[in-house]
Amino acid sequence: MKKFLILVFCALCSAGFSAAQAGLKKAAAGNPAFHYTGRFEQANPEEIRFDWPGFTIQCRFTGSRAGIHFQGGERNYFNLYLDGEPVGVLHAPRDTVWWTERLKTKGPHHLKLVKRTEGDMGQAWFRGIVLEKGAEILPIEQIPARRIEFIGNSITCGYGTEGASRDERFKPETENNEKTYGAVLARAFNAEAHFIAHSGLGVVRNYGDEKKISTRIVPMPGRYGRSLDTDTLPAWDHSRWKPQAVVINLGTNDFSTLPYPDKAVFQRRYEELIQQVRKIHGEIPVFCVVGPMIHEPCFSYVKEMVDGFRTLYNDSNVFFVGLPNGLLNESSDLGSDWHPSYQGQKKIAGQLLLPIATVLDWDYSGTEIFE
Repeated sequence: MKKFLILVFCALCSAGFSAAQAGLKKAAAGNPAFHYTGRFEQANPEEIRFDWPGFTIQCRFTGSRAGIHFQGGERNYFNLYLDGEPVGVLHAPRDTVWWTERLKTKGPHHLKLVKRTEGDMGQAWFRGIVLEKGAEILPIEQIPARRIEFIGNSITCGYGTEGASRDERFKPETENNEKTYGAVLARAFNAEAHFIAHSGLGVVRNYGDEKKISTRIVPMPGRYGRSLDTDTLPAWDHSRWKPQAVVINLGTNDFSTLPYPDKAVFQRRYEELIQQVRKIHGEIPVFCVVGPMIHEPCFSYVKEMVDGFRTLYNDSNVFFVGLPNGLLNESSDLGSDWHPSYQGQKKIAGQLLLPIATVLDWDYSGTEIFE
């Protein structure tokens, strides 16, 4: 996947835009033709609000061009595709209508907009698309039947995947959720994915906290029920999207710095997160992953917790997957701040591909992972 040119279009149109100008018409965000992948909030039928990484908006439209009406804030970036081809990285700090270039045919054309950045970069608003006179908005042709939910931290977000080296400091522009192991796996399985992830957060203790249990900023399990990462309300309606598997990759931040959380507290809270998943989604497979940026004691604690969970609750559908120490080559597999680059993320995906495929009995394509 190529690195896109960043296109800034904050000045093209203000909130005062009127679709009635020049015979144009507006399809607002509440139009049923839009397909949303990821959690969002919609108090207003004219717009949706979202912040989780990897949130995706899709539709088809007729006509030779379309205007995307959205507001991303100062630190959010979005990948745009037309008819399956990458167009660029969009950055819209203010209320903006960005027009595609004129296309050679009247379509229908497939439009896809993907949020590269995580909730910590800010919330975003999508207000619909503007169409030419006589053009129509249409639903996408196929929605994948397979669905995977990923719960994690910076690795799952895509922190620094496009950073030039391990020594480069993080910038929002270098975060790209589409280059994470989760997104790579979703493409390999032809599955939809939800990403419930936030950099620096742990199971009980967040990165660098001076206490064993973080209280000032809510760790990841406390965010699992939210529609928005950065807002406690509204709660997410889990019946809207049901995964067939959940992948949890947490613990790195709990044990990256001292003081470590107590083993019993860490394991109990992790168990509670699995039980929360069980209560909501039933007996679907849950994969508990450790690595690649952490090893002991996190590795042993999670493995012991999974073994105990399987025995205590007679639950054979919870699995431990430990990524091998030394999986990533420090000279070629790391991006910003020592986080996995796209190349490193593909190695992680390669370690997870076969266990997930075996348990779910899913076929897959390994082209992207092993190219």
